[in-house]
Amino acid sequence: MLSWISEQFCHYKPDRSMAVRALRHMRPAERKNLFSEDIMLMRTAEGYWFENLIYEQLIRIAEKTDTIKKIVRKGADVPKHREKIRLGVNGIYSAEKGDIRVRGNGQDLAEVDLLLFDKDKQVVFSEIVTSPADLKDLEAEIIYKKKLFGYMFNQEHVGFILFSSVDISGTQVVRRLVADPDNAYIGTHECEVMKSCLKGLRITSIPTHPEKNPVLIPCETLKIRDFDYKKLHDDALTKLFFAMDHDMSPDQYFSDPSVSPLVKKVICGGLYPSAIKALITNYGLRVKSEILDADSLQENYSRVILAVDFPEMSPVIYLKPKKQRTYLKMVPSKTGGFKYERPTPSRVGFYLWLEATKPAIGAERALSILEYCSTPLKDCRDGIAECLLPGTTVPKHHYHPRKKRK
Repeated sequence: MLSWISEQFCHYKPDRSMAVRALRHMRPAERKNLFSEDIMLMRTAEGYWFENLIYEQLIRIAEKTDTIKKIVRKGADVPKHREKIRLGVNGIYSAEKGDIRVRGNGQDLAEVDLLLFDKDKQVVFSEIVTSPADLKDLEAEIIYKKKLFGYMFNQEHVGFILFSSVDISGTQVVRRLVADPDNAYIGTHECEVMKSCLKGLRITSIPTHPEKNPVLIPCETLKIRDFDYKKLHDDALTKLFFAMDHDMSPDQYFSDPSVSPLVKKVICGGLYPSAIKALITNYGLRVKSEILDADSLQENYSRVILAVDFPEMSPVIYLKPKKQRTYLKMVPSKTGGFKYERPTPSRVGFYLWLEATKPAIGAERALSILEYCSTPLKDCRDGIAECLLPGTTVPKHHYHPRKKRK
């Protein structure tokens, strides 16, 4: 199917009717921004439109051939709904705006632009890009999603198609992708060229009714393997502590078949006061321009949670500001300690998971986790000035470092 679709999209340029159909998935303000003078607004609107354009074109292709058997509904073809986020939910679902997502214990594990099935009922997913930025992150996401869908659909080989309106065929990421026969890259004309057929039209008033088409199926009807993501997570966490206590390397840890490749992050637990003090003393926390000490942390934050990202084995700290429904994600800084990266809002499932996490990590265990992580995590003893409050001296470790792993 991959090579066949590639032939269908060779030098693809839509006609006006197809370009208009893609607009029905966009809000009036987003359509208007397609020709905005604000370059950021325009590029964002182009991305939505191009994604929907590919979706619409694949529907028309599927109507004329059995090569594409089914396409999962998205955008305006998904009935409007508001699904309550809750823990314990696993599987594929449609988000409020019609996005296709996979959820594990209420947390969004993955989002795909397109999900289709060939004549042999084999799943194929697709990503659609309009910018060459962040290709490295995209490659890691593709590798993870292949494992995820392979597990869910009990499929050894999972097909993938990358559509792009910019020429990225010569990048190392794309070269590595197309080296795999289960992957395909399809380049089209630039968005500026393709959307030229919309000029002069009143594009803000387009009907958005769901399409009735036997080719389209709702994601809720997909038959997938049942999985308990919380159990997979807890098993991975138990194995992590075992690996640390028995001086196993991260490579040995991930080679254990009982550690599921679907687990993207383990939440080690909330930190007891002794662990919080050890974290600040030995590493340091910086939220934007503010360097936190034990007093300011206790005064302004109610919870501190330690997690580890996989497969990077990189430590993450989550801070809960008092009187705010959010967590601040703190990641290792190149200059030492932890720095603020972004908020985790209350509207996502991962927030509920953090809220349900209880204190469980003492000082010794917290420091051993941070030492075990493979990401170079500098501490305040390296002489990094920004780890310290003005007028303070470099603190000494209160805990002896673990012996070097064999």
